[in-house]
Amino acid sequence: MKRFMVLLAALSAVVCGCADSNSERKAPRKVAVQTWTFHNHTLTDTVNMLKQTPVRALQCYPGQKLGGKFGKDAAFGHWMTPEQKAYVKGLMSSNGFKIIGYGVVGANDEKGIRAICEFAREFSIPAIATESPKSLLPLWDKICGEYGIRMVIHCHQKGSGNDYYNPKVVMELIKDAKNVGVCADNGAWGCSGIDNVQGFKDVEDKLVEIHFKDLKEFGKLDSPTVAYGEGVLPLKEMLAELDRQGYDGYFIIEDGSASDPLLNVKKDVEFLKNN
Repeated sequence: MKRFMVLLAALSAVVCGCADSNSERKAPRKVAVQTWTFHNHTLTDTVNMLKQTPVRALQCYPGQKLGGKFGKDAAFGHWMTPEQKAYVKGLMSSNGFKIIGYGVVGANDEKGIRAICEFAREFSIPAIATESPKSLLPLWDKICGEYGIRMVIHCHQKGSGNDYYNPKVVMELIKDAKNVGVCADNGAWGCSGIDNVQGFKDVEDKLVEIHFKDLKEFGKLDSPTVAYGEGVLPLKEMLAELDRQGYDGYFIIEDGSASDPLLNVKKDVEFLKNN
């Protein structure tokens, strides 16, 4: 009888372990949309369209027209007037949205960095994406520490003015930074011929958020993005690697190539839900 109870307890542990593993594996991924995906639309229209999806988190880029009562006479950014800021706050809160990131944005000096950080703090934005010059990274690290915000290095493809497309270069630059991380853009990696799975391995210790993408072609600098699963990038292998890392940040959908951005967002959300 004692032996039977031991075996039963062992079997129960295995079953429970499997259940825990499955529940962990199937936990919903955090999904956001970079509003550049809707750069041909106003921010107000972007929010209204995204209400047709489950996504309620945005990474907003500087320059998108506000729409609504402002039409195209005002644009989103840290320069907004108090009235414009109040409009954006109301737009988000009344529709159940939140801004989880701002960028890609830049600054030339301490005054500019502080202005961006003040704006981020006012809107409770946790991460600022930038491709700031290397010389300013220590200043970003210092000031972000004061504000309790993280700066994340974004990248475009090779030939875009810096070498941030190379994850090994970025990691060497920020290895000692406490408040600077990585906004990985695997689409830029793919356009530059960087292996995506290896790229995520390289940035594991500093990964904060991801512009998660699929591409029509690998290694082609001007390859357009496509809906998840319709391109050539190994998305499932990337997700497996990110799951291994325990990544719990946002998968940010950014698809500036789509003729019907809302359709592609819906496809991308469904892909992440099922994978």
